[in-house]
Amino acid sequence: MPNPAFTRLAAATPSRLGILFIACLITFAVNTATSQTSWISTSDGTWSTAANWSAGAPATGPQLAIYPGTASLQHAINLAGATGRVSIGQQFDFVAGGIGYTFSGTAGSVVGFFPRSGGAVNGILNNDDSTQTFNVPIKLTSNTGNPGSGAAMTWNAAAGSMVFNGNNNAPAAPWTVNLNGASALTIDGSFNVTIGSSGPGQIVNTNSPLNPNTGIIKNGSGTLFLGGTAANTFTGLNRINNGKILAGKANALGAGNKLVLGGGTFDTGGMNQGFGTLDLQGTSTIDFNTGASAASFADSSAVAWGSFSLNLLNWTSGSDTLQFDTSGTALTAAQLSQIMFPDLPGSPGAQIDSNGFVTPALVPEPSIASLSLLGGFALAVGAIARRRKA
Repeated sequence: MPNPAFTRLAAATPSRLGILFIACLITFAVNTATSQTSWISTSDGTWSTAANWSAGAPATGPQLAIYPGTASLQHAINLAGATGRVSIGQQFDFVAGGIGYTFSGTAGSVVGFFPRSGGAVNGILNNDDSTQTFNVPIKLTSNTGNPGSGAAMTWNAAAGSMVFNGNNNAPAAPWTVNLNGASALTIDGSFNVTIGSSGPGQIVNTNSPLNPNTGIIKNGSGTLFLGGTAANTFTGLNRINNGKILAGKANALGAGNKLVLGGGTFDTGGMNQGFGTLDLQGTSTIDFNTGASAASFADSSAVAWGSFSLNLLNWTSGSDTLQFDTSGTALTAAQLSQIMFPDLPGSPGAQIDSNGFVTPALVPEPSIASLSLLGGFALAVGAIARRRKA
């Protein structure tokens, strides 16, 4: 039996088809026009107030939220309310001499941002040279607003820094950044990103049953600082490809998580850092900073390190420790040959003891026999030279 709707469409006159086509174009144009909206309030304002935006609050759609590069618009924005604020990406445009935007809300009552992945930005993009400050919690979600691997996104400090402080506690549970089952949160850009310059600064994953493995990927030449007073409790894998991750607390990358070094630096911050296995996929650095620092890894002897070097900087013998499991076989001889202490005298290589502690290999001092032999050789050379002169 023919579809009645198709029969009516086929019977439509050319003029009716033209009207339908124009209507479709108008609908498409409207949807395209409202796929982004810009902040237009010239004073401190509430994020969810439609009049503060060029095309309504970003939750309508939702749309890409654009924060213009205009100094008169850069103000404190209040995320008041117990409803998560939704957008498909947030973009900050450039203005010279601006002060940046600050997002706030009453601690313990504001849910914060629930940014969605996808779109032109896929996360947060700071094209402004000012620092953008988020004093509200942030929970990653997929393009459809769900938890899981699809919530993966990138926070890019392309032209200026970003600071994420959350607040003392979100209504349901305390967190500054909730990975929410995302396969990863990528930090990119040549400027710095701080998670936890004040307050707890905790990174959690409340959807571990859905996706127990998540983590942080560090790209770009900037520094990611992981601070705060509360533990980062997510589990999974972390990767540093470029730039630096600077720890501002113990176990800054989550206790026991695998670490992949594909370049760049992990700085212990002079504190204790515990990991799973270590995978070396590019010449990289572990910086022990100042103070007593203990870095520990699981047995990594089964992990292929390729032909890259691992440089250990700011090492203080008797104070800093580096341990792989509790066995002298937790690294292979080939892996030990790839570890260097370049800022120590003689740039020594590494050795491992029976308890898995890695230390600088001693540079052997010349033996008495060797010194005597060298001395005798020097005397012989001198005698030959004197005969020739005579």
